[in-house]
Amino acid sequence: MKISRKWLENYITSNKSDEVLEHEFTQLGLECSIIKTNSIDSNVVVGRVISCEKHPNADRLKVCKVDINEASCLDIVCGAPNVTHDILVPVAKVGTKINDFEIKETKIRNIQSKGMLCSEKELGLSENHNGIMILNSKLKIGESINDALDLQNDTIFDFDMTPNRGDCFSHLGVARELAIIEDKKIKDDSFDFKKSNFKSKDMIDVEVADFELCSRYACRVIKNIKVAESPKWLKDKMKLLGQKSINNIVDLANYVMFDTGQPLHAFDYSKLEGNKIEVRLAKKSEKILCLNKEVNKLDGDDIVIADKNGPVAIAGVIGGYDSQVNSDTNHILIESAVFNEINIRKTSKKYDYVKEASKRFERGVDYSNVINVMDKFTMLIVELAGGEVSSDYVDVNNDTYSKKQIKFNFENCNIFLGLSLKIQEYKEIFSKLNIHVSTEQKYLFCEIPSYRNDLNRSVDLYEEVARVYGYDNIPISKTFTNSYKAIFDNSKDINNQIRLILSSRGFFEHYSNSLYSENVLKDFNNNETPEIINESSLDMKFMRNSLMPGMLKAVSFNEKRGQDSFKLFEIGRVHSLIKSYNKEEETLGMVWFGKSVDHWISKFEADIFYSKGEILSFLNQLKLKNLNFEIKKSDFSKVNLNITSNKKTIGYIRILDSNLHKKYKIKNSLIFSEISIDKLHKHIDLDIGFKQISQYPIVNRDISILVSNEIESSKIIKSIFSCSDILLKNAKIFDVYFGKELDKNTKSLSISLKFQSDKKTLVDKEVDKRVNKILKNLKSNFNAIQR
Repeated sequence: MKISRKWLENYITSNKSDEVLEHEFTQLGLECSIIKTNSIDSNVVVGRVISCEKHPNADRLKVCKVDINEASCLDIVCGAPNVTHDILVPVAKVGTKINDFEIKETKIRNIQSKGMLCSEKELGLSENHNGIMILNSKLKIGESINDALDLQNDTIFDFDMTPNRGDCFSHLGVARELAIIEDKKIKDDSFDFKKSNFKSKDMIDVEVADFELCSRYACRVIKNIKVAESPKWLKDKMKLLGQKSINNIVDLANYVMFDTGQPLHAFDYSKLEGNKIEVRLAKKSEKILCLNKEVNKLDGDDIVIADKNGPVAIAGVIGGYDSQVNSDTNHILIESAVFNEINIRKTSKKYDYVKEASKRFERGVDYSNVINVMDKFTMLIVELAGGEVSSDYVDVNNDTYSKKQIKFNFENCNIFLGLSLKIQEYKEIFSKLNIHVSTEQKYLFCEIPSYRNDLNRSVDLYEEVARVYGYDNIPISKTFTNSYKAIFDNSKDINNQIRLILSSRGFFEHYSNSLYSENVLKDFNNNETPEIINESSLDMKFMRNSLMPGMLKAVSFNEKRGQDSFKLFEIGRVHSLIKSYNKEEETLGMVWFGKSVDHWISKFEADIFYSKGEILSFLNQLKLKNLNFEIKKSDFSKVNLNITSNKKTIGYIRILDSNLHKKYKIKNSLIFSEISIDKLHKHIDLDIGFKQISQYPIVNRDISILVSNEIESSKIIKSIFSCSDILLKNAKIFDVYFGKELDKNTKSLSISLKFQSDKKTLVDKEVDKRVNKILKNLKSNFNAIQR
């Protein structure tokens, strides 16, 4: 949200610097940054190009002599394609600062250059950078560009507004916040315009089908206006806020919206059929041609403004093409209304048309300010476009509306915030917030302004007190009291352990959105998940049932940017809908992508063996009990390893199949895994005791065997330990080989054995005896052949 400091001066002035105000606004809870506009260095002046010759040492450069009304002309080397003799241009003299870059005298291809000819983009006047800016020939040579173009310096406060502060989506709203900083009152607006003797009520009838859809709808007819190009001041206002100028009527509607926060719309009155406006929900199969020239098929959630023939606008979102104001328009109907926030949000997201008007309606507009804003719009139209204004206006509203009142206990607020404010101090704070207060014993009855629809409970007022009093002024408490039952073990500690372990193994942590579209919901899990009622878009309609879609999008993004191998992990919650209950589960997702041969000793390739080995090592480091891997058939991929602990499945490892490769646009090999942290947590061995390290040397032996492809490696390791004594400390498979010289149903396994005694140094005879026993056992159980 962009707010002009000069524009704010219509309501309130401040002597504080831009930087101080930036800090003060942020302290009030309105985080912002500042942007200077039209802040062109005074050393940029108007110059005339007297001559323009080709550079002797460069084909695309020219050497210009430029008159800036000083003792001698400047020699400036320029590469702009449109530079020529006898034109006026902006000249940045030596010493000028443009975008923190200082112009210096320099040599360009052996020709001295004493300045720079500037484009509009370099001066910050537009995005045009196709050539230098050519000025009006009537300007005075040597005059500052600021004076020559009558540029008005301004400061733009760029606010990052939170969704609840809809009241601050305007200059009026921010002025109220500035009034808190300055401890002043803002100036009141007054509207004075001549009225004619005809009535709007005789020319238009308004019917609101349901006040839940539109709590207030006001309109007025203005005759004999002149639609034309907007004046310069209005164009400049629109440009300042990033808006395109259309015509004086449309631009004024936008100007008043940015000024007051109330969106407005103007219809060509002669294009409305039946002299009647109906505010209702769209009927089945109704369509409308919108201002963006798209035909939208409407449904029962869309609020429409309709005449006798059907919809002429989608309320609060976009106007209709056939009822728009253009150069042929003579009579207009101006609209100022309050629409249902939820319907507006649904409609704007559905048609992917989130614009300035819908942003404000979504957050709620001021019910009490509807007529004042329409009067201001009317006054400005008369000033710029002429016309005859009706003597009345139509105002269809819900008579039951009343201002909210909150019962506030200031003693409870003191306890909550750790303050010791007195009742009078609370009254002063609420006065700054325009909250009217009446007192009854220890309670304050606070009447909330109509524009503050975010204040509904007493705790909301606690927050208001804190931000106005100043968060930095709230004293720090050195002690606190709490129930012992509230102190429990940090359940998230395991997440930090996982992060530490995986990051040390070369994984990068990834964060993805927890909302998915329907077309990825069944890719990795068949579980139904809750559907978002007021989804922000079709791509964020369902709670995720897997971490993988988000992670694979990240893989595709990085692969397209030249990354050939990496490992990612993400920790987050996944959801499943069990009957009407939403079950959440803390989950770890891991991805191994591509291959790397950059180094002879640290080659990496994403395959099932590499990922299984990393998971085995990682889970052993977490002290997981009775860890095992089981091969299961899967609908999602050809290979599916289930990870179990104490015979309970806690996760899986899979190879991404070809269909999902195409869907997520991933070319290289990819292995992915998901592990339930909630289930994993239950099987961690917490009984960690001290174990003395043996002082005697380790004896390593490697064996190689041929076995059937169908035999699982885990069974072989388990068999080795079953026939061994305590001297065998470790056994692991470090190589698997398939080759032409082997039978197609046979594989070669290389196994590393580690022996160690706690009492003595082992001799070869003792180790050989145990190795032979292991080989004999493998031959007996698996028909293994020693290589």
